[in-house]
Amino acid sequence: MRLLLLIIFFPLQLALLLLLSLTEPLRFLLNLFRRNRQVTEEFCTTSCSLVMLNWNGLHLLRESIPALLEAVRKTGGEHQVLVVDNGSTDGSQAWLEENYPEVEVLELEQNLGFGAGNNLGVKAASNEIVILLNNDMIVSYDFLEPLLRGFTGPDIFAVTSQVHFPDGKRREETGATAAWFDKGYLHFTHLPIKKQHFARGYLPVLWAGGGSSAFRKSMFLELGGFSEIYSPCYQEDVDLSFRAWKRGWHSLVAADSNVLHKHRGTSNRLYSDKQLASMIEERKLWFIWINLGLKTLVPHLLLLPLSITRWIPIAAYFKAIRKLPKILMSRMRMPPGVYSDREIMGWSEHPLLYLNRFRAERFLEPRKSERLRILIVSAYLPHLGTHGGAGRVFQLMKRAAEKHEVTLITYLENEKDKQFLSQAESCCHRVETVFRGSYRHLSWYPYEPFEEFNCDSFRATLEDLATESDYDIVHFEWTQMAEFSDLFPYSPKIITEVEVNWAAHRTMVAVEPDLLKKIKKYYNTLQTLYREAELCAKADRVVCVTEDDKNYLLGYVATEKLMVIKTGVDLDYFSFSEQGKDPNAIVFVGAFRHSPNQDAMFYFYRDIFPKIVEKCPSAHLYIVGSSPPDEIKELGLQENITVTGFVEDIREYYRMAQVVVVPIRTGVGIRGKVLEGWAAGSAMVASSLACQGLKAEHGNNVLIADNPAEFASHTIELLNNPCKCIELARSGRSTVEAFYGWDAMGREMIEEYEAVNSSWKCPVRRKTT
Repeated sequence: MRLLLLIIFFPLQLALLLLLSLTEPLRFLLNLFRRNRQVTEEFCTTSCSLVMLNWNGLHLLRESIPALLEAVRKTGGEHQVLVVDNGSTDGSQAWLEENYPEVEVLELEQNLGFGAGNNLGVKAASNEIVILLNNDMIVSYDFLEPLLRGFTGPDIFAVTSQVHFPDGKRREETGATAAWFDKGYLHFTHLPIKKQHFARGYLPVLWAGGGSSAFRKSMFLELGGFSEIYSPCYQEDVDLSFRAWKRGWHSLVAADSNVLHKHRGTSNRLYSDKQLASMIEERKLWFIWINLGLKTLVPHLLLLPLSITRWIPIAAYFKAIRKLPKILMSRMRMPPGVYSDREIMGWSEHPLLYLNRFRAERFLEPRKSERLRILIVSAYLPHLGTHGGAGRVFQLMKRAAEKHEVTLITYLENEKDKQFLSQAESCCHRVETVFRGSYRHLSWYPYEPFEEFNCDSFRATLEDLATESDYDIVHFEWTQMAEFSDLFPYSPKIITEVEVNWAAHRTMVAVEPDLLKKIKKYYNTLQTLYREAELCAKADRVVCVTEDDKNYLLGYVATEKLMVIKTGVDLDYFSFSEQGKDPNAIVFVGAFRHSPNQDAMFYFYRDIFPKIVEKCPSAHLYIVGSSPPDEIKELGLQENITVTGFVEDIREYYRMAQVVVVPIRTGVGIRGKVLEGWAAGSAMVASSLACQGLKAEHGNNVLIADNPAEFASHTIELLNNPCKCIELARSGRSTVEAFYGWDAMGREMIEEYEAVNSSWKCPVRRKTT
C-alpha cells in the first residue's frame, strides 16, 4: 500500500518541488526592494497590553476575566486589558461593560477568525509588549511578571507560558513546543517541562502559543502578524514564530508563568474532532511549503506519500494543493533566513545547543563561590567492593567532594549496581544514573572499541544536566566517556585513562597463539589507538595512573596535557592482619567483566595450578570476583577449586589467603588487587605486568614470575614457608602506607582541578576579544 501511494503521488510531488523551487529566484528579486519597518529598540518591560479574543464565550469570560484582572492587580504597573470581540451574539459585550468597565472592548461586526481578530487587537494595543490570551485560558495570579521579565534583549520576539490542563484531562500542551521530521512527515509536539526550565528561567521553543504568550508589537507587525491564509484557525502561531526565528528573533518559554487551558473551548463548538484533525494536517502542509528551505523540502516532498492515509488524510492533502497559488505568493514574500530550518528545530529539542550558541557569555561571569562545580561522567558506578577502577574513581571523588561540589552521572550495568548507589550519594551533591543498553554505532569500521558506551539514553540525561547547570570542570572517567565532550564546549575537560586501551590491546596480541586471530587483534589495536588519540584530543588534561601508561600516550597526545595520579588503596578498610590464614588457600581476586582477569585465570588454571597441585595436593584455589563467565563457573565443579562469584566483603579472602596470585598477562594500568593484597597483609606471587607502575621489589614485598614454572615454584615456596609469607606481607603493608594512601592522591586530584580551572582560557573570551 505504501509503495503504491509512493508511485501514484511521486510525479505530483516532483511537480510541487519544481514549483516551490521556482519561487527562490523571484523571492531573491523581491527582497532586493524589500523595506523593513522600524522595530522598537528601547521599550518598557513593566507595562503591557493584555489582549483576549472572544467569540460567544461569555461562559468562558466569567472565569477568565476575573483571574486576569486579579493577576494584573497582583503584579502592579500600568497595564491595558483589551477584549477583542469577534461579533459575539451572547451578550459578552454588555456583560463586560456592566461588570468590568475598566476592560476595554474592541467590537468587531463579524467573526474574523483567530488570526485577523488578534491582528486587530495587536494594532490597537497601547504598549510594546502585547500578551495574547484565548478566552479559555485561566491565568495564574503570578503569570504576568515572568513573561515581562523574559524580554531581556533585542533578539526576543515572544515569551510563552507553561500550559496546564484541568484535572482529569490528559495534558496535551506544556508550552515547550518542538517539531521534527520523520520520513518526510512533520511532527509537532509539546515537550515536558523539566528542572532545566526552572533553573534557566527561559529556554527556546519552536513557537509561542497564540493564546498564552507575550509578543513584541513592533516585531509582530513587521512580520505582518498572523497570516490570514490559515483562517479561521490553527497553525497561525507556528507560522508566525517560525518566521520570527528566520529573522533572528527568538521565542522562549517561561516555566514560572502558568495558565490553565480549557482546551478548544471555542473551536470544538464549530468543528468535530475529525474535522479539526484534518484542518491541522492541511495547514501543516501550508506551513511547510511556505516557510521551509529547499534542503528541508526535498526529503519532505519525496517521502511524504509514505505518510498519506497514515498521518495525512487524502482529502486534507488535496485541500492543501488547492491553496497552492496563495502558498507560492506567500513563499515569494519570505525574507532570507538568518538561521537554517535544522538549527531552529534543533534548538527547541536540544536547548543546550541554543544556550551554547546565544548565551555562552554566561561562562564569563565571575564565580560567586570558591567551591568548584565538578561534573564526573563515569562509565561505571564509582563504589567500593567489586571493581578496582570504580573504587579508584570513588576514592578520588569522595575527597574532591569534601572541598568542592561534585555531581556524578554514571552508567549502571544491572539492577545489582543499585545496592552501591548510597556510597556515591553520601558524598555527591547530585547523582544521576542510566542503565547501559542499546548504543549508537559510531562508524562502519569492522571494529569500534568504544561505541558500546555511546547510548542515546545517557546522552539525553547528560544533556539535561548540562542544560540545567554549568560546570567549572567536566571529568570523564574512562576514555570512552569523552564521546560526550561535545556537550561542554566552554568547560575545561579532563579524561582519566584508567587503562590505556591501545596498549592493553597490544598485550593481547602477544599472547594470542592463532595467527589469524593475532592479525585481527593487531588491527583492533591500531583502531583502538586511532580512536583513543581522537578522544584524548578532546580533553584539556589526560590523567594516567602510572608513568608507563603516560609513556604509552607520548607522541599521540600532546605532552603538556599528560599527567600521572597514581591509584591508591583504602588503608583503613583493608586493615592489616596476620591472623586467620588457611595454609592451603590460594586466592585470585578480580572482576570478570574485565577480560584480562579472565585470561589470567584460564592461564593460571591451565598452565600453573596443575604444577602446584602436583607438589601440594592439599592446595585449594579460591576464584573470587563478580560476573564470572560460565567457563570459569565450571572450574568450581572440581574438588580443589571454589568459584565464589560476587562476595559482600573480599577482605575475608585476603585475610584467609596463604598466597594471593596475580598472573596477569594482558592489559595495562595499576592492578588494585596488588595494592589491596599488600594493605590486607597477603603474600603475593605476581607477573611483571601486574606489578608495572608499582613500587614492587622481587623478594621484598612480592615474588615476581613470568612463566608457568617460575610462578608455580614461587607459589609452592610460599605455601610451604609461612614465615616468608609474613615477611612479604609486612613489607607490602609498609609499601602502601608509604606511597599509596588515598589522601595524598585526593590532594593531587583537587590541586589538578583547581589548576585546570584557574588556567582555563574560555573560547568565549577569545571569541569576544
